[in-house]
Amino acid sequence: MTDKTVKTELTRDEVVELLNVYIIMDEICTDFQEIFDTDLGKIRKLQDMSYTLKNLFDFRPMTDSEGSPNHWRPYVMPDDERAWYHVPKEDQ
Repeated sequence: MTDKTVKTELTRDEVVELLNVYIIMDEICTDFQEIFDTDLGKIRKLQDMSYTLKNLFDFRPMTDSEGSPNHWRPYVMPDDERAWYHVPKEDQ
């Protein structure tokens, strides 16, 4: 068996739908963490998959009014004007 890379082009609407999947997965993980009402291995797997989706499509936290990331709010597409990006401070 050979290693093959399979790529599929997605429309922006399809990626937005995947973002919604990520948001739902992230909410479920948060609920599980707060009420501890499931097998922790399943939560970890679900959380890993949510991180995979987030990193694959570079979903970003929203920026608050002071320019800080709001990691607890639903993430947005990387081209969304509300998307937060780290800007390194200049050395003094």
